[in-house]
Amino acid sequence: MAVEIYGIRHHGPGSARSLLEALAQQQPDCILLEHPADVSEVLSQALVSGLEPPVAMLVYDPKAFSRALYYPFAEFSPEWQAMRYAAGVGVPVWPMDLPAGMMFLLPEEPSGLLTVEGAAPVMDPLGYLSSLAGYADGERWWEVVVEQRSAGGGAFVWIAELMTALREAFGIQEKRETLLREAYMRRCIREAVKAGYERIAVVCGAWHVPALQSWAQVKASADASVLRGLKKVTVQATWIPWTYERLATESGYGAGVLSPAWYELLFLHEANRTSRWMAGVAKLLREEGVEASPAHVLEAVRLAESLAALRGQPVPGIETMDEAVGAVFFQGSRVEQQLIRKRLIIGDRMGRVPGELPATPLQRDFEQAVKSARLSKEYGATGELTKELDLRIDTQRRASLLLHRVSLLGMPWGQCLPDAEGAISTFRERWQLRWLPEYTFVLIRSGMYGNTVLTAAERRVQEQVAEVARLQDLVALAERVLPAELPAVLPEIMSRMESLAALAADVYVLLEVLPGLVRMVRYGNVRKTDTALVSHLTGQLIPRLSLGLPGISTHLDDEPAETLYRLVVEANRSIRLLDEADQEAYWLQSLHQLRERGGVHPLLRGLAVRLLFDRESLSFEEAFRALSLALSPGELPVYGARWMAGFLSGSGVLLLYHPPLWQLIDRWVTGMTSAAFREVLPLLRRVFSEFGPVERQQMLAMVKREGITEVKEEDSVYDQDLLRIIGPTIRILLGE
Repeated sequence: MAVEIYGIRHHGPGSARSLLEALAQQQPDCILLEHPADVSEVLSQALVSGLEPPVAMLVYDPKAFSRALYYPFAEFSPEWQAMRYAAGVGVPVWPMDLPAGMMFLLPEEPSGLLTVEGAAPVMDPLGYLSSLAGYADGERWWEVVVEQRSAGGGAFVWIAELMTALREAFGIQEKRETLLREAYMRRCIREAVKAGYERIAVVCGAWHVPALQSWAQVKASADASVLRGLKKVTVQATWIPWTYERLATESGYGAGVLSPAWYELLFLHEANRTSRWMAGVAKLLREEGVEASPAHVLEAVRLAESLAALRGQPVPGIETMDEAVGAVFFQGSRVEQQLIRKRLIIGDRMGRVPGELPATPLQRDFEQAVKSARLSKEYGATGELTKELDLRIDTQRRASLLLHRVSLLGMPWGQCLPDAEGAISTFRERWQLRWLPEYTFVLIRSGMYGNTVLTAAERRVQEQVAEVARLQDLVALAERVLPAELPAVLPEIMSRMESLAALAADVYVLLEVLPGLVRMVRYGNVRKTDTALVSHLTGQLIPRLSLGLPGISTHLDDEPAETLYRLVVEANRSIRLLDEADQEAYWLQSLHQLRERGGVHPLLRGLAVRLLFDRESLSFEEAFRALSLALSPGELPVYGARWMAGFLSGSGVLLLYHPPLWQLIDRWVTGMTSAAFREVLPLLRRVFSEFGPVERQQMLAMVKREGITEVKEEDSVYDQDLLRIIGPTIRILLGE
């Protein structure tokens, strides 16, 4: 009987090659893997099902979906290769780690510092060791000494010695979870021995090797004592597609690698890896229209190998080759190298899980809906895609419904981009799509709500409606529900919305929810959805907010006035879209009261005049008189500036098409004292900065054409003597 412990780096290509050589030499009759012991049935599917890595084994608690673990596998993962070897020679594979059902119930533990005598505390033993060797971190050191080489079974001897020395040198108190896991793994080794296996191969993370090598020295009763009293929940597991992006360290995956695509090349093509990778760079660049010749490839290979030799590396690493690419292909520019990083360093590979494997009814319904909506290409993509949908075409309308519904389930596969006005009001939708592997888990978790996407979305929304306490939140939810076409929940939402609206006494709240309600009416018309209940509700809210608006507009400071200003602008736009004569009358009456009532903030008073003038409810003479009064000497310049900011309301068209208004503002500005001008200058700059570039150019042309009122020298904010000196130069620069 022989037990061989193989310490590997999860997702290490060199570890995988060495492991295959060691297994071929040992010819084990049983292989133990560092995976939860309660997933043996699902793990066995990998041996016969035709999974295409990268894939991940998802383990979760069906009674508490917040408890979930992912176990990714790539083609170059040692565990994956061990399973393939086992399938090829017909030997069993045992998962030997602490059951996931137990790990879910373990309390969180803080990470402890590791200490070495005479050295500062460190978090990572390999990182400490790599710093002694002159490397930036443990990942890069391990890649050079292990993953870029193939030392066969002999590599595991010195890895075991190294890990034993590190664990002895660092006075480390292992976390309780680590001690429990190692105790359970030793138990599984004993069980395999007891089962009569003669040549047992144990594949585990390198750090655990010293603890597992002592399986015969540590008494079984000691491990049983450590594990005694652990509680366990029943778990379920399934296979899901994974991506190289999620396998990368930068995704936050604790066992991730720096460069998955590069690791794939290291595993599949040990020989000529540098030239193969550089050829891939050239091919990718040519596809993107960038010049990349064989001469570039040869020069980049030579440079990478020279840099590696200067740095004492046996072969070039990915960072060295990336530097060579930047120097040869891009002459030092880093912009184009983002494409290389995405495709050839991180990689865009996505795995596949065959449909024959068990799946929940909701997963099956979703997959069928994807096919029906012709979104299979987008479903299998790894990057961001933009898709235009025409709702008049049946398949594209089904795609829109699916994307809206899965978003309600907490799966934002697509983001619907708004049009120029910030609302969706046509038969077309533009979506930005990005599929993430964890969305599969969202589907599994959502199976508690129903067996189809439609029923699950409806029940999830019903649950949310019951929890919503604010009218604003309910309107936002209703806006998401309407394009998803969930007929079973719309009446419930409308009833709840009407109840909350009846209790809402705050005019601010009514102003805030009105645009959303109007968008629902408009979008419902596009979708041919019955929005009579929404229209009825807007008919109740507009009179109420119209009556209350003048009262909340008085005696306001600048900041709350600006908040109310934005709400009034949006409410005005919404009421115009609604195009209901009765509601329009209520609103216009409110705006008239706003411009006439005493104590109203000048920003709001000026806005009211502008909105009434735009709606032809106020003549030009009346608007001109109101502006004249606001800019009269009897009012402070700051008051006039704020009034004018509301009146112009982000658009200079009035000044361009009504010269008297321009001349009035011109006289007001030039008539100020220097001190008054300095006070209002920031406000004026802000007002004019909100105009479009074309409007500002036309205003400049109008100034050149008509001139401006002469400024008295004693009131000028400029140094007239200096102006006389630099004036001719300025005119030349302006082209005059």
